Amino acid sequence: MKLMLVAWLLAFTGASAAPARAQTIADSGGSPLADDSIGVDSAPVASPPAGLPVASPPPREWLKAVYEQVADSVVLIDTEFGTGSGFFFHDPQLIATALHVVDDAETIIVQTSDGRRQKGRVVAYSRKHDLALVALDHIVPGAHALEPAHGLVDIGQPVVVIGHPFSGLEEQVHELRGLLNWSMTQGVVSAVAGSWLQTDAAINPGNSGGPVVDQRGQVLGVVSATLSQAQGISVAARVDRLTELLPLVGTQAPPRHPWLFDRMELGFIVHGAGDVIEGVSLGGGMRLLKHFPVRLRLGLLAGSVQPSRADVVATRLVRGVAELSGGYTLSLGPVELSPYVGGALFYDHERDSSLRIDGDGQCTTPPCLVNGKVISSSQGRFRLLPMIGASLDFGHLRLDYAYQLAIEQSIDSQHRVLVAFTF
Repeated sequence: MKLMLVAWLLAFTGASAAPARAQTIADSGGSPLADDSIGVDSAPVASPPAGLPVASPPPREWLKAVYEQVADSVVLIDTEFGTGSGFFFHDPQLIATALHVVDDAETIIVQTSDGRRQKGRVVAYSRKHDLALVALDHIVPGAHALEPAHGLVDIGQPVVVIGHPFSGLEEQVHELRGLLNWSMTQGVVSAVAGSWLQTDAAINPGNSGGPVVDQRGQVLGVVSATLSQAQGISVAARVDRLTELLPLVGTQAPPRHPWLFDRMELGFIVHGAGDVIEGVSLGGGMRLLKHFPVRLRLGLLAGSVQPSRADVVATRLVRGVAELSGGYTLSLGPVELSPYVGGALFYDHERDSSLRIDGDGQCTTPPCLVNGKVISSSQGRFRLLPMIGASLDFGHLRLDYAYQLAIEQSIDSQHRVLVAFTF
């Protein structure tokens, strides 16, 4: 009887343990190393896959902390060419930025986060690495210079960029006020090569010269450029290249290009003296030291003019003209006034139409019928005329007047008026 009771108990215990063991093996991924001693009431223990580290996403608070640490050190740079970004570096009177933000600029205005503005000047730069240091006229009280991050830069390292994308657009779109300046974007270091690093943080026009900072608020690089045909590919100069500029402060002349490309123009042109002819022109040019424009203009005009002989019924004039001028530009706020001197080369092609009558042309009994026909003749000639004039540029509109003097016969001198669109 006792044996039968023991056998019954063993059978009942085995039947109860089998499902529990099967459940334990299933929860452990079917591993043969599952613990056979886990009972029915024991909870399965979750464990990470073998070989993968346990990682938690970084807390978002670091973004806010970095912004509060860095934002007041970022400045807005305004020149006659546009706006850009910069930041205090090394001392409270020195601003780091990209060279193309301040290159060839006559006026550099730096605005801090509290709204104060003052002038600056470039005291060191590197064209190779697109970097510049701008010295302010006065020290900014309480300004905090950002620290450079030395050492290796890791691929995938989180970074932020603080700057002023599309700054100034809020003047046209009022809804954007307060959204574009001192804004932050987040990304990672995508690649590192030599003196440059790549990031996928959103960068737009106006961000140039701003800092690329790490999670500690230290500067990794200076925003330089974005590939126009790509998405999320921007490059920045390594901060080590910026540190190399410090010994050069005060030893370099301001960055200047002796020659700069000037704007193209497409215009409507009128020549007038005794007769008026009209046409179109296309021009362009260069600027020497920014203030001395040298322009070349080609034009084609046509119109009817007064016949030069009594037997000519009508004269059609087609004129090709090439003008070359040099002058000096005066900036008057939004308007540029450029007086100039130069020369104009004319090629005039005149086509005369005259009526030839056969016979003596006498008529005794009206009505009279005579035989006649229209005869055309043409001639061409070149002329070189010195000229003096002035142009007025307002935005993309150009108004230009010149007096072109015919030395041999002053009656052939021309007044030239031009209305053009520049681009």
